[in-house]
Amino acid sequence: MEIKQKRGTAKTRYVFHDDRLEYAWNDSSSSRSFSVPYIETSRDRQTLTSRSAWFRNVGALWMLLGMIWIVSSWSSDHGASGWFWFLLGAGCFAYYHFNVRRYVIIPSDKGNLMVIDDESGKRIVSEIEARRKAQFRAEYDFFPEGDTPERLRNRFNWLHREGALSDEEFRQRKEKVDALAQPAQ
Repeated sequence: MEIKQKRGTAKTRYVFHDDRLEYAWNDSSSSRSFSVPYIETSRDRQTLTSRSAWFRNVGALWMLLGMIWIVSSWSSDHGASGWFWFLLGAGCFAYYHFNVRRYVIIPSDKGNLMVIDDESGKRIVSEIEARRKAQFRAEYDFFPEGDTPERLRNRFNWLHREGALSDEEFRQRKEKVDALAQPAQ
């Protein structure tokens, strides 16, 4: 399965395989790509809010130039001019203020996954979490022979903390470990 996102000059691509996620991110000045197993992604979520500083800076400059031109032209017989530059600057500044880009950042061992926070982003995060849970369960949710009850408890406790086991599943595993720990009578 493949999901692509685009926002402004930022483009991201996620290719979901059974055992790993291929990630590619490009914008106007840089790019990055890597492949990461699902169990190497973190449950921690960070957020990033981004705005285009260029529109803020240009807007402020044009508003300042427009105001200088308006004030200086009041003393002349032509009336106030410079409104065009002031309004153009105000428009750029408004664009800066209202055009906010939000990202969800998923840390991984290979780098951060930048997910644009929109409907497709929610789908991407949900898919990563489901596949991460399945990979943890496939690799670690079993009762190896010879493991002590303490090691089994630690394993299932860790799986629960990682989100691979629900509260009910964790309770069931603990009961089974406790039953194994009871001496045979």
